[in-house]
Amino acid sequence: MMAKKPSALAGIFDDKPEEVAPAPALDATHEPQRAVAPRRSRRSADVAAASPARSSHPGKKPVLIHIPEDMHRALRQLSVEEGGEPLTVVTERLLRQYLVKRGHARFAP
Repeated sequence: MMAKKPSALAGIFDDKPEEVAPAPALDATHEPQRAVAPRRSRRSADVAAASPARSSHPGKKPVLIHIPEDMHRALRQLSVEEGGEPLTVVTERLLRQYLVKRGHARFAP
């Protein structure tokens, strides 16, 4: 029997702890050396500056995906058919169903 090939999506939903930056190194004068800050895109800096103090969706992470126009139209139609349910709710439900179907039972409603 062949081993099942891992999915390309396996693990993208696993939360990984963020790395903690080490303390700055001291030079001969016992002053911290200047560390170069990691580069951030202008967009991420704008989003961080514009984000409110409290999230309107606590416990959820924003995700930007690019989908074909016809797929977007189909999702909008589903939204309308289900009484005007927000597109994010429809999309989250469909993604949850897909993950459960692929064996990720912890996402079952």
